[in-house]
Amino acid sequence: MPAKKTAAAAVPGPAEGALREEQLITIAAHLFAQKGYEGTSLRDIAEQAGVTKAALYYWFPEKEALFQRVVAGRMAALVQMATEAVASAATPVEKIRAFLICSAEQIDHDRPGWISTSNTFWSNFDPEQRKAIVPERDRFERLLRQCVSDAVADGSFRDVDPALATRLLLSGLNQLPRWHKPGGPLTAVQVVEQYLDMLLAGLAAPRKD
Repeated sequence: MPAKKTAAAAVPGPAEGALREEQLITIAAHLFAQKGYEGTSLRDIAEQAGVTKAALYYWFPEKEALFQRVVAGRMAALVQMATEAVASAATPVEKIRAFLICSAEQIDHDRPGWISTSNTFWSNFDPEQRKAIVPERDRFERLLRQCVSDAVADGSFRDVDPALATRLLLSGLNQLPRWHKPGGPLTAVQVVEQYLDMLLAGLAAPRKD
């Protein structure tokens, strides 16, 4: 009987299991951000988490499963949050602002996840893994591009190329984690708010008096 109790205690309950799984995902995100997907092994993740490699297999039997949760999962969640933020705004320009502020909030909230997703997209050439990321990345970009197109169509923006304007807006966002330091004088959101004030003024159509 005591042996049975010990064995049962070794199996995590639902709450404990979910907590441990999220901890492992967070550790993997940090390591993917620091060392890249190819440079991170399951042993690295297990050692950082203070568990054996065999214990790590209980949650994630292969690195691909962690990749899906850290990179593909976070990208899909970002697209969903950006979609909801855009839907809650009224005008095309307000939608652009909502899109970028929502994205900056994710940089503040989960910088390692953002960096690991970005790094994995640009440096990972495995066709199966890219197949999991590229459609979500394209949805993300198309959402912002549609907002820019609508701003041109309603006269809020000058007659600019929506694709180029979208890439300009996304470039500032994607490069931000490379130089911005957490705990500095400005949050990522505050930086993006200043970016928006500068960029939207430059894109705005001239007033007709």
